[in-house]
Amino acid sequence: MLEFIRRKTRGFTVPSLQAHYEEELLLNEDNDGNSISHLDEPVDHYNLVYSVFFLYGIAMLLPWNVFITASEYFAGRFKGSSHQEDFQSYFSTYFTVTNMVVFVYVLWKQSSNVIFPVVVNAIIFGVMAISVGTSLDGSDYFWLTLILMALTGATTSFFQVAVFAQASRFPPHYVQAVMSGQGIAGVSVASSSILSSLTGTIRIEEDETSDRSALMYFLTALIVTVAALAGHVILAQQPFYLHHLKQQDKTDNDDDDDLVDRPRPLRRLAEKSSCLLFTVAFVFVVTLMIFPSITSMIKSIHRQPSASRIFDDDIFVAMHFLVFNIGDWVGRILPLYISTFNPSVLLALASLRVLFVPLFLVCNVVATERNMPVLIRSDGAYFVLLGLFSVTSGWVCSLTMMAAPQQPFLRSSTEKSLVGSLMSFSLVVGLAIGGSLSFWTRSMV
Repeated sequence: MLEFIRRKTRGFTVPSLQAHYEEELLLNEDNDGNSISHLDEPVDHYNLVYSVFFLYGIAMLLPWNVFITASEYFAGRFKGSSHQEDFQSYFSTYFTVTNMVVFVYVLWKQSSNVIFPVVVNAIIFGVMAISVGTSLDGSDYFWLTLILMALTGATTSFFQVAVFAQASRFPPHYVQAVMSGQGIAGVSVASSSILSSLTGTIRIEEDETSDRSALMYFLTALIVTVAALAGHVILAQQPFYLHHLKQQDKTDNDDDDDLVDRPRPLRRLAEKSSCLLFTVAFVFVVTLMIFPSITSMIKSIHRQPSASRIFDDDIFVAMHFLVFNIGDWVGRILPLYISTFNPSVLLALASLRVLFVPLFLVCNVVATERNMPVLIRSDGAYFVLLGLFSVTSGWVCSLTMMAAPQQPFLRSSTEKSLVGSLMSFSLVVGLAIGGSLSFWTRSMV
């Protein structure tokens, strides 16, 4: 499967990205204009380095996906506490705010430590797996989970900066490996959620089914995290990997001419990129206002005991996570076929997504008290709405991130890297604001 993804993604190009690649080829010439041969460079045998970066992508988003997908399990464990219904909003807020704050620190320190966040995540998933079999419930279990989730927000920042810093030193499709892994992480967790829920065919055993599902999530996350740690050890022994790291270090040390192309201050670059920075943040503000805090509370209109198993809350909620993650993945691929890098158009597309908010609020949101009527009384219409919501999220976000380094005012690759970091930070800010606003959307229901 990894070989198939690698072949497919390498073949796709966007015109502006192709032009950038050709420019990089021109840089690989000596002073006389003769092409420099790379035949003596090490080869990534069996695509091993590519596979590890792919695994890094999965491990990067796995903490977030595992915690939000096990919503039925947490709803049962928090039953009777004051956080039984609003825990998803707390999850989103604490994760994204911690992620944002630590992200600023990591960018400032330019940390590239991969081992630290992976080891911490392995410990967290081990603790969560053990906690499934304990009798800790209610508010105590809520605060334990929230603390551990906040820690994963911090480790995700360390891991994200380190992995993309390393992947950027390799040919472009190694960054694509990380992105592909991120997309598959969400789809895989959501798929396993449905399969594990379907194993509980007796309704009396619904609580046992959610416990079994949660245990499988945490153990799977633990295995993938340990595999990522093993992958780091393997990378350190690969000539291809070491060659590109040393080559980049040599380039940095020998570059004495950056006084000519000294990058402008971050503040100046942020001002000139303000439209795209706002756009990528706003995409995730709208997304996190609704998903998963509101969408996980939307249940089937066929919730009678005699209805099919697929309409049970655990299956229905798991299905909604799958639909969203598949849609988001499709949206991330869509720019290869339908694209625009015009900042004004991207801002307009992001702004139009606000229309999704009232539509979700009039779906069948099951809450203790409702202030709004249920106007969308069709499960099919709800899933179509959810699909459009997720596809547009992935599509507009990807287009905006792709457009940022193509802005004509950027004078050097260093400035492109700085703008990329600003865009990543703006994305995290959008997640934090959206998670906080989810409390407000929840109160409107």
